[in-house]
Amino acid sequence: MSRPVDERTRQLQAPSTALVTKHAEDPVQDLANERKRASFSSQELCYFLNGGKEKVERRAQFAEVLSKTSWASKEQQYFHTREEEYVHNLRCSLGIWQKMTSEKLSMDDGLMMRTLADSPGGLELHIGMFMPTIMSQGDAEQQAKWIPPCLNLQIIGTYAQTELGHGTFVRGLETTATYDSASQEFILHSPTLTSTKWWPGGMGKTATHAVVMARLILGGKDHGPHAFIVQLRSLADHMPMPGITVGDIGPKFGFGGVDNGFMRMDHVRIPRANMMSRFSKFSPD
Repeated sequence: MSRPVDERTRQLQAPSTALVTKHAEDPVQDLANERKRASFSSQELCYFLNGGKEKVERRAQFAEVLSKTSWASKEQQYFHTREEEYVHNLRCSLGIWQKMTSEKLSMDDGLMMRTLADSPGGLELHIGMFMPTIMSQGDAEQQAKWIPPCLNLQIIGTYAQTELGHGTFVRGLETTATYDSASQEFILHSPTLTSTKWWPGGMGKTATHAVVMARLILGGKDHGPHAFIVQLRSLADHMPMPGITVGDIGPKFGFGGVDNGFMRMDHVRIPRANMMSRFSKFSPD
């Protein structure tokens, strides 16, 4: 609570204030002065470093738009609990996605907004790994089946490669995909503790599906790692599918809004068509 200051006190303090303010600089004005003294245009340098005038102006427009939304606000960024950060960042991701959809904006525009918002959440691997993997490793039929529900957020994916005992040493992965010719299905299985999928973003709470990297086993022969689409959670109630054990790995240093998760599979069957087939075809026989 403030209190009245008497005149004598003000007079005693005045020389001290004058001594300090005599050489004090206004940071805003100081920066403006330095820019004026430069031998080049700081604005042109900005354009050069950031991809051109059009991109800089586009970025400024999005910054203005985002500043007026509640879901892109950074006011409480460092005061959220982990759960609050997850919810806020997911709301931000969905806000950007809705804006892209309603205004028919490009993926580059969406990436620019995500960079400005700086609120990584449960959709990071859906956007950055799940869809790109289907586009790059799926054949035309698989792309036609999976990409539309991805874009409509009817399903949300993640990328399950890293394992607890192997990191991203792909040749050392222990998750297996064994073919059952009678049912034309693959049986995906986590045979060891170290084969537990560990760390995929969005797996902890958000994802309904995953691209799973597993070693393809045919007749006892190991054909190396291949990519398979596996449903993790029910689209009706978001509960884990039969044979799937999945959850959040818990607190981390940073990226609290991203629900990094773990996943184990107990003889989970998937259709033959769920193996990414752009480069590796698998016929019924």
